[in-house]
Amino acid sequence: MSTLSLEHVWVAIIAGGQGTRLFPISHTDIPKQFCQLDEKNTFIQAVIENFAGVGIKRNHMIVITTSDNQTNLAKEQTLTRGVLSQNILQIQPDLGYALAMVKATEFAKEIDPEAIVINTPSDQYIGAGDEFSVTIYNAISEAENDNFVIVGVVINDLVTAMGCGHALYVEDSQSSCYQVEGFIEKPAKEVANQIMRAGNSACNTGINIWKAKTFLETVGPCEKGMGTDELMDLLLSHLKIAVGNFEWRDCGTLKSLYEISNKTPNHKNASLGAGKFERVDCRRSLLYAAEGMELRVTGAVDDAVVFTIINEKPIVVVAKLDESQRIKALAEDYSRHKDFLTDDFSFGARNNIVLGSNISDDLIVGFVGVRDYAVYVHKEPDGTLSAAVSQQLTTKNK
Repeated sequence: MSTLSLEHVWVAIIAGGQGTRLFPISHTDIPKQFCQLDEKNTFIQAVIENFAGVGIKRNHMIVITTSDNQTNLAKEQTLTRGVLSQNILQIQPDLGYALAMVKATEFAKEIDPEAIVINTPSDQYIGAGDEFSVTIYNAISEAENDNFVIVGVVINDLVTAMGCGHALYVEDSQSSCYQVEGFIEKPAKEVANQIMRAGNSACNTGINIWKAKTFLETVGPCEKGMGTDELMDLLLSHLKIAVGNFEWRDCGTLKSLYEISNKTPNHKNASLGAGKFERVDCRRSLLYAAEGMELRVTGAVDDAVVFTIINEKPIVVVAKLDESQRIKALAEDYSRHKDFLTDDFSFGARNNIVLGSNISDDLIVGFVGVRDYAVYVHKEPDGTLSAAVSQQLTTKNK
């Protein structure tokens, strides 16, 4: 492995978003970056472990938040992983991602004038390993030469290519990093196919690396409203890309979360959350139950069933895994109304019902892109919440 010195390398984890397409696992109380990613980590904890695995000191990790709730969650989840409380920086919520990176860079430089800052999203999945480490080392080496570097990853499937932004570059056999020529954001199928075949582009992971002093001298005073595109334009003449072959996913949807989760060998079902599960005749589906909750699902195929608590109310959402935009719309409706039940707040769903419940006044249910489902939720005498979610379930089966 590389002998590159990491003494002045810092990681800025930008943790100010929400993640509406992951609703209701992600919501205003628990934004996506603080949700469970796997059996060991939340999203933000996985980012910490990825970069700690590269060799970067945990007390050199900065977390950027935009609300008191995010700051409190960051403290709960990152201090136990070695992040210092004084490195959790809360900024104004209206600054945006680009200015969040600027603020993080200013913060690191004030502590360490020689700082090299790795800016990273807090809510993506990376299959970290030697290839990831080598790519980061190459990017740091390039940043030491006063270049600005983005980290890209090779994408081999068309669906993923259509859903991410791409950096176009000029290959250079003398360097492990290439000069960036421009960007294409979420291309249509034909364009995505063309740029994949051309072999001179990589999916932009959102990880950016630069020497703090050089970066701040280049961008100068920054005003509110500056977007990431404008920032990249300022850096373009010295913007390089380090291209890796590690596994990467934006993981912004229930379907992408399903894809990276451990699955049962025969029926390819995935289960997340600390609750209890029972599956009957389910295939290729994602089940989520929060701690202290019990979920029984019958007949789910290519669906997600989520059972959790929001604002002290139980909520069940049954959705097709590939309905990310409608799930986002459901989340936005909930954020406006804070209260809904069944068909009034369903999207592209038919013939779904909520059967009797002894907590009907508090129960929240939503259906997205599914049909013929029935939901029954019951509160046991000991306080346990149980939900039965089934296709073709009748009152006789209840």
